[in-house]
Amino acid sequence: MKAAGDPAESISIVASSHDAIVGMAASGVITSCNPAAAAMYGAGASEIIGQPAEIFVPPWCRGEEATVLHRILDGDVVEQYRTERLHRDGSVAQVWASVSPILDAGGVVVGVATVSRQVGALQKASDRFEIRVDQQRVEARDATERLVLRADQHRVEAHDAADRYADQIVLERERAEDAADRFEAAADLPSRIRQHQVDADEASARLQRRAEQHRTEVYDESIRFEGRVDLEREQAQDATDRFEVQVLLERAHVQQALKQSEGEYAEARRDRENMEAQLQQSQRLEVLGQLAGGVAHDFNNLIAVILNYATFVGEELDIGPTGDLVTACRDVGQIRRAAERASALTHQLLAFARREAVRQQVLDLNRVVAEVRQLLDRSIGEHVVLRTDLADGLWPVMADEGQIEQLLVNLAVNARDAMHGGGVLSIDTANVTVGPETGSRLLAGRHVRLRVGDTGTGMSADVVAHVFEPFFTTKPDGIGTGLGLATVYGIVAQLEATIEIETSPGSGTTFTITIPVTHEVAAQSEDGLAHHPVPAGETILIVEDEEALREVTERILVRSGYRVIAAADGAAALAAAAEYDGEIHLLLTDVIMPHMLGTQVAEKLLFLKPDTEVLYMSGYAQPVLTSRGALSRDAHLIEKPFSSAKLIAQVAHLINGHPH
Repeated sequence: MKAAGDPAESISIVASSHDAIVGMAASGVITSCNPAAAAMYGAGASEIIGQPAEIFVPPWCRGEEATVLHRILDGDVVEQYRTERLHRDGSVAQVWASVSPILDAGGVVVGVATVSRQVGALQKASDRFEIRVDQQRVEARDATERLVLRADQHRVEAHDAADRYADQIVLERERAEDAADRFEAAADLPSRIRQHQVDADEASARLQRRAEQHRTEVYDESIRFEGRVDLEREQAQDATDRFEVQVLLERAHVQQALKQSEGEYAEARRDRENMEAQLQQSQRLEVLGQLAGGVAHDFNNLIAVILNYATFVGEELDIGPTGDLVTACRDVGQIRRAAERASALTHQLLAFARREAVRQQVLDLNRVVAEVRQLLDRSIGEHVVLRTDLADGLWPVMADEGQIEQLLVNLAVNARDAMHGGGVLSIDTANVTVGPETGSRLLAGRHVRLRVGDTGTGMSADVVAHVFEPFFTTKPDGIGTGLGLATVYGIVAQLEATIEIETSPGSGTTFTITIPVTHEVAAQSEDGLAHHPVPAGETILIVEDEEALREVTERILVRSGYRVIAAADGAAALAAAAEYDGEIHLLLTDVIMPHMLGTQVAEKLLFLKPDTEVLYMSGYAQPVLTSRGALSRDAHLIEKPFSSAKLIAQVAHLINGHPH
């Protein structure tokens, strides 16, 4: 994979991923999806985005999905679990799903990302293997039981045979004794009696020997049978043990393969997160690139004003005391106003560039439209006329100001591209109330309508059907990424708002966005609090590598009654602080400097003089410095360019608001 920051590759990977990737707002509404997700659910991206995610979950799985969503919103992580997804045709697919939170820069959960993969051949093979293992285990148990039953049957037969032999011996002994008794009773001669007695005794002895022989044979056969039974039992146990070992080995192989698959899945998820970050950055870079031309044009105009009026002032002063000081003062005023316009332009551009994390707050859409108008003028060019109609008493909404700015710029750029020969771009706002009987998709209640229209070429129904899909564009190759309107749709979904399009070929296009009204009260800002300086000779250490800015800053502070120590870099500042015996009340330092950052200067100075307050100054916005690790979130910062009044107010606030 290429290094982060390659938007083309990140776009290609997202589009070609085989995993179904879906992004949702905290409310459960789908805000984005990739082609694999569209294929899994059997619907186009425009049909999926904006829908509640539960319509693609079978009813019997929705309780589990709701539990998973609440766990994610509470800050938990669900690595992987098996569940089911619902195709539009009603069929159900078995999937492995993984859910992770989408966090803003402050670590707050603002959404949910899910990645689903259909159960593949590996899992099916594992299931078939487990079934085969269970079948063979049952067969082995049945065979062992049959062997034991047969052994018991042979043992009973052997004992029965021994009993029959013993009964036969007793019977023959009784017959011999009966014969001897009858012979003694019937015989007259003693010799015959004795001879028959001998014959009877011999017959009895032979019978006894034969009985003993039979008993021995039966016992030996029983011993041999017991040996065969024990041998067969041992063989059966060995076969069972070998079978169990084979089962464990195959299960280990299956588990290893599953772990490898999970590792690949985790790596794919990390790649997806990186690509999402790159995608957001590429969207912002695209808009900033479109603004660059207009900004350069305005700065050239301002620089021309400053240079020429400065020349006029120089010419008036060269004349001497007889010069026209009134004209010179008027020219100086023009220079100051041009500089103030340049400063405002810079602050607007930085404010737009630093909007990365979503920070929803109570907003007045009229104020946002008015403040972003200069950016819109530079985006659409001089051939397009921008008209606004902002309703009085507009109700407040809960939204991120940066997202509203990006939404307006994206729609303005889209309208500009549709008006090649020029035209009119109109933006209007209004309060609307939706009743329960209207049958609208909107919830009943109060809403704010934001409408952006143009007099361009318009769109056909086929184009409208795909206009919100990521990477869809009607522009030639190499012009645009097809992300502008997809980004707009994602922002609208996060606002839990709706967007509608009115257009037809040749009659222009109007986007109507309806946003729910919030009942929350806007937080009071402390930026407007006045801090009246009461200088008492406090000492301020200035560290600034730009000589001209260092000198003018020193002049402002000295004129206000402060004692100033100025240094061009961190090493010189620390050396001056070490030589100074008195207290240094405030360190005013640039953030990004050669050899030593402002934070490093502050850390070393606070070691020497721990009671010193610190105020940073920088041309970079604070979120940019924070993301680079150059500045902490709670640091005090004044952004360049600043006026003398703003500098004095902030210095006085730090010194007088934190008495030593």
